[in-house]
Amino acid sequence: FFLVNDLEAMMLCSNKMSNAIALERNNINIPKTSIVNNVKSIEDAHRRIGGKFPVIIKTLTGTQGVGVSKVNDMSSLVSVCQSLWKYDASILLQEFLDVSSDVRTLLVNNKIIGAAERIRQQENKDFRNNVHLGADTKPYKLSEEEKELVIKAARSSGASYCGVDHCVYKGKA
Repeated sequence: FFLVNDLEAMMLCSNKMSNAIALERNNINIPKTSIVNNVKSIEDAHRRIGGKFPVIIKTLTGTQGVGVSKVNDMSSLVSVCQSLWKYDASILLQEFLDVSSDVRTLLVNNKIIGAAERIRQQENKDFRNNVHLGADTKPYKLSEEEKELVIKAARSSGASYCGVDHCVYKGKA
């Protein structure tokens, strides 16, 4: 049967750590990211991403914000990691970027077909900007810098059809 993306691109895009490595190799800024394999690696991973709290814990696979947690201290970090490992989840840590929105851009063959800003709803107190979790959307006009960034990210994935998420943080995409 017909698939839009080949297996290699789908596997890269479905694994958050593989995707982070591909983006970094292509000089695309991402939040500081580190894999966490066991309890002994937690403190080292935390140090590698800056040693500050809060941090974001993500399962390597998952969509719609499921498997993403914000943790505010070391004891909670250890506890959440242990809970996820109990269910055989592979996890990573990322530095927390306090943004109220992000942008999802859809591309086909590295050509932009549309972009929408996903705006977190302040009243539900969730830190995630996922539409599935109640975020609002509105059309978004990408700057030339953002267009270059999302095309570069799409190329790094090898996917024919993909969505690229980015945010503007401290004035930079």
